[in-house]
Amino acid sequence: MHLMDRLERADLTLTFLGEAQADVPTQVTQKLNAGAVRLLSRGEAGDVAVALPPSNAAEARELGTALVKLATDLGAQTVRVEQTPHAGALTLAALAAGYRDSRYRAEARPGPTGFSVEGLAGEGRARVEALAAGVRFARDLVNAPANVLNPVTLAREARSLEALGADVDVWDGTEIEARGMGLLVAVAAGSATGPRLIRVTLPSRGERTRVIALVGKGVTFDTGGYSIKPAAGMTTMKNDMGGAAAVLGAMRALAEARDLLPEGVEVRAYVPAAENMVGPGAMRPGDIYRAANGKTVEVVNTDAEGRLILADALAVACDEGATEIVDVATLTGAKMVALGSDVAALFSTDADLTARLKASAEASGEFVWELPLHAPYLKAFQKETLADLRNADMVPAGGSIKAALFLREFVTRPWAHLDIAGNAQKDGQATGWGVGTLVGYVLEGV
Repeated sequence: MHLMDRLERADLTLTFLGEAQADVPTQVTQKLNAGAVRLLSRGEAGDVAVALPPSNAAEARELGTALVKLATDLGAQTVRVEQTPHAGALTLAALAAGYRDSRYRAEARPGPTGFSVEGLAGEGRARVEALAAGVRFARDLVNAPANVLNPVTLAREARSLEALGADVDVWDGTEIEARGMGLLVAVAAGSATGPRLIRVTLPSRGERTRVIALVGKGVTFDTGGYSIKPAAGMTTMKNDMGGAAAVLGAMRALAEARDLLPEGVEVRAYVPAAENMVGPGAMRPGDIYRAANGKTVEVVNTDAEGRLILADALAVACDEGATEIVDVATLTGAKMVALGSDVAALFSTDADLTARLKASAEASGEFVWELPLHAPYLKAFQKETLADLRNADMVPAGGSIKAALFLREFVTRPWAHLDIAGNAQKDGQATGWGVGTLVGYVLEGV
């Protein structure tokens, strides 16, 4: 009987052969990972051998993804992997590859329901399971259509973290306005749902010595406002809250792995949430609004709204005592021109913070590239305006740098900005990009 038939709907057990055994005569039925790893028949239903165990974390992630795809093709329900190097990276990649968002389908797409690796236990297992839950949470949020996920329902999803021991506060439009967050109010003014400011807190274990603030852009849909996007550019704009999803996914993972938090570290998430719509009260080009830190901003381009809501949230995070801040946002098309969709742009005011984020991103299999905060570019946002700043200059060149410089005007603490435009979604599916980087930064970045 053909191997594919014998394994149909069976469990898969993966065994890694050493290099000395890799040339054992076998029937090669499917090729994985550019020829470095192959599926081999071992003669028993559900028993599969893989030549050459992964030699590094990157290869382990590729293998984990490939194994789940193989199990899906074979109709296998569970996958068991014998002890292998880089088990955590392999498992997390496999769990991510096995994610199926079937909420909007009449019938669920089949895939393996279980994945286990021998030897992955204790703290390592807890961390992988927490990360996987955080990535799933982030993906569910980004995948949700805008008629399902708006600022109100996003706040409701964030409240689910209370069951894991997080403190969740939600400010509505009245409180946001009372707090002086005029930029967030302005962006949401064209929407019937209004704005929300979502604040999630994981209190420190022991006496608090550091407060890490994670700020995520939460534009649940972006039409561009009166500077309206073309139709082709609007179809993916439900994912303009990818930064918020990454931050909330990271908080979900950290809440589940609470015992792994460094002692004395409090973690806070700030998510300014709004829809950027067209309506009777919507902001117009030329309007001037006051931010939470007192600075005024002239709105030249209503499609440069993400930096506005982030500016207010960053100012509030600083005012509430954050000792270091990382914001994550699907912010600029210029970033995609420069780095594409696999690499995020990193801007930072602090060398130590930069180094820790780079190390965490590399360990997580997520890629970042540092771009400069070239101060002279800010002048483009300061001239020809009655306000302290303009939110755009309508010149694409250097757009990502200019946006980062705009945000810097609203922070008074060590700060880093991750522009993840294009990273949050791939091939029509959410990626959960940023959860691994943020969790690693918090857990390892002491």
